[in-house]
This record gives sequence, structure tokens and C-alpha cells, in this order.
Amino acid sequence: MASVQAFQECVKSGDLAGVRKMLADDAALLNEKNPAGQTAFLLAAYYRQPAVAEYLLSLGPDLDVHTATVAGNTDLLLKKIDEDPELLEAQSTDGWTPLHLAAFFGRKDTALALIERGAIVDSRSTNSMKNTPLHAAAAGRQAELVDLLLEKGADVNAAQHGGWTALHAAAQSGDLAIVQSLIAHQAHVQAKADNQQTPLDLAMQRGHGEVAELLEELGPK
Repeated sequence: MASVQAFQECVKSGDLAGVRKMLADDAALLNEKNPAGQTAFLLAAYYRQPAVAEYLLSLGPDLDVHTATVAGNTDLLLKKIDEDPELLEAQSTDGWTPLHLAAFFGRKDTALALIERGAIVDSRSTNSMKNTPLHAAAAGRQAELVDLLLEKGADVNAAQHGGWTALHAAAQSGDLAIVQSLIAHQAHVQAKADNQQTPLDLAMQRGHGEVAELLEELGPK
């Protein structure tokens, strides 16, 4: 029998054949959790292994509010929240609310349903990042989720631990569409993180010319 650790390493590496074989030998691995409380499906999503994630999901794993969010299973998610409204703001074992996860993974319909149920758009994660769903959407490069959260009143200039704003994240990844959207909603172009870096600094460091040009143009003259 494979250990949970060996199985989940196989999941993280995207070895679908290995995942299939291990599950054939021990079906219980599907719902086993690692010491951080993460299942194989969640890890497949985190490690951007869509083929593995799709296969695991096809096997009908146990889904809580967080993994249901990641899976985009809005009906199941809302059923669980209706049964226990406190789950709306419940943090996962790694510190995320359902809305954070919906934002990061681009689950727009799920995010909208959560907000309509009363999810706090500026809710803070309980992990070391202390960020908001807007930060999560920017980090995940989910432009539609950035727009949705801004439309629903998210604080465009909220700073996570370290003083980083969503504009810092978008500039660092060179995501021009998100940068433009954030600026259109009054993001502070000259926002400084705790280490004094601005979004322009990050765009230049990463060689994102278009983003750097836009930020430089909008900066102090």
C-alpha cells in the first residue's frame, strides 16, 4: 500500500498513471488528508494538475465547503452553507475562506453566489499572508474575478502582510488587463510595500515592459 505522502507527491507531480494505480490498490487514499488537512483533489488544484484533479473529482471524493468551491460545485457549497451559515466565512486548514478560493481559481458563478449569500468581500485570510479575496484573484490572474470583486465593493488598495496591494501582484505577473482594471478603480499607482517597492519596481524587475510603461506614465511627473 502506498503512503498518503507518496500518493500525494504523485498527485502534485501530475503523474496520472501513478495516481490511478495507487488508487486501484488503495481507494481510501482519495479522501486521506495530509498533516495540513489537504486532500489529493485540493493538492491537484493547487499544483495546477487539471488532468489529475478532473480524474480525482470523477471518483466522487468527499467535498467540504472549501473543496466544493475549488471544484466549482456551487449547488453543494450553498447546500452546506444553508445548513450551517457559519461556513460562509469558515477558514480552510490553510487559512482561506470559500470566497478566497473562488477568487483564486476563477470560479465566478460560485463567487457571485457566495457574495449574494453575504460573504465578506474584504475578508482576511488567517494564514501569514493576511490577504483579501481581491489579492487572491490578482495572484491567480483571474481578471473576471478581479472585476466582480471590485464591482461588489472590494477595497482596491487593501494591503496584505508586507504591504502588498493587488496592483503589486498584477504588476509582478505582468497582467496588463488586471493592472488596467485596478487602476480604473482608483488603485494607488505609487503604493509602497513595507520594503518600499512600488508596482512599477516589480514590473521592471520582471521585465514586463507594457505594464511598466503604463505605470510609469501614470506615476509622478
